[in-house]
Amino acid sequence: MPALWVKTLLQHAAVIAAGLFIGWIYGGAVWGLLTAITVLLGWHIYHLYILENWLRTDRPGPVPHGSGPWSQVVARINAVKQRGRRNRRAWLKLIKEIRASTKALPDGGIMLTGDLKIVRCNKAARQLLGLKKKRDRGTRIDNLIRHPDFVSYLETGTTKESVEIPAPGSSERWLSCRLVPYGMDQKLLLVRDITQSVAMERMRRDFVANASHELRSPLTVITGYLGAMAEDDTLPETWRAPVLDMNEQVERMGALIRDLLTLSKLESSESCPRDHRVKINAILEAARRDALMESSGPRRIELTINSHADILGEQTEIQSIVSNLVNNAVRYTPEDGSVTIGWHTDKKGGHLSVADTGIGIPADDIPRLTERFYRADSGRARQKGGTGLGLAIVKHALKRHDAELEINSEVGAGSEFVCHFPADRLAAS
Repeated sequence: MPALWVKTLLQHAAVIAAGLFIGWIYGGAVWGLLTAITVLLGWHIYHLYILENWLRTDRPGPVPHGSGPWSQVVARINAVKQRGRRNRRAWLKLIKEIRASTKALPDGGIMLTGDLKIVRCNKAARQLLGLKKKRDRGTRIDNLIRHPDFVSYLETGTTKESVEIPAPGSSERWLSCRLVPYGMDQKLLLVRDITQSVAMERMRRDFVANASHELRSPLTVITGYLGAMAEDDTLPETWRAPVLDMNEQVERMGALIRDLLTLSKLESSESCPRDHRVKINAILEAARRDALMESSGPRRIELTINSHADILGEQTEIQSIVSNLVNNAVRYTPEDGSVTIGWHTDKKGGHLSVADTGIGIPADDIPRLTERFYRADSGRARQKGGTGLGLAIVKHALKRHDAELEINSEVGAGSEFVCHFPADRLAAS
């Protein structure tokens, strides 16, 4: 026990003993004892009153003097108060620095509760989204930003990707929004102005589309002349092989232009309507027949259909999805391998799969397969005759049907491409 408390106990015992002795002298030992206890209690109550009166306000003031153990209690409480004030000043300084830094950020940041109500937003967010600090606090973010793509993004709850939407009240400005969870059931909505990037992307699409259109006419003329030369019996033999090579390259260039035009059309289109029924089973059967007619490729192509549901969308785009996936599987699968084309449905929607036992794809290349002109093995792909746009076309055609592409592959063990269509894109046959 600390010396202070030993001394305090001895002092209290001495007071009680003195009161008991004095009371005994005057013939009232009990009254003397009660008087001593009352004096000690009053002394403590007095110090408690002084301490409570000092603690009642947090404003700095003179530290009350105490005696006995109260001096130590007051000193320690004062030290805690001083430390608390220092910590509070440090936290206030840090909060001011954080607020200043968030105000300086070019990107918008909105703090949301678990049920998507606005807690706080920085200056950039208010400018980009037209928010008002006091008016919109406590309001659900989807009541202020009602774009269908943004509302759908919030409903899915995904945090891996962002959604691009036009800014509220301005169709010329485009924003990228991403939801990030943090803390205890809180979310942070990050908003970035991507108007310049969208404009550049539109310029690129327009340039590719215009250039492709302009190239088609001269390419058609060249194809006609090369075809006539190849069929001309008077053509010198030394020219026949070069003409055939040129004709093959022109055909390859024509396929590239057709794919570029298709991709430009898909990229510039919104979600396709649901007013056409696409008989996916017939498309899959036709794709299997066409694949079996190829001179090279696997001889075993199986078709597994476990559903008769149709897809609501554009038939030509669904055909393009199937043909590109099947052609890729056939192109990279040896003759002794196999390709399996499948279609099944469940509560989540419809699932179109194309699996092969071909060469496979390295894991590092899988995230980039749907990029334009990207090839996991450019030399081998060029020998196989691909344009490098097939999977990009598949990606954008699926996006038009609100579907997603899943790729699973292992080098030497084959690949599987699965297209997941949402349930509202299906129609019972």
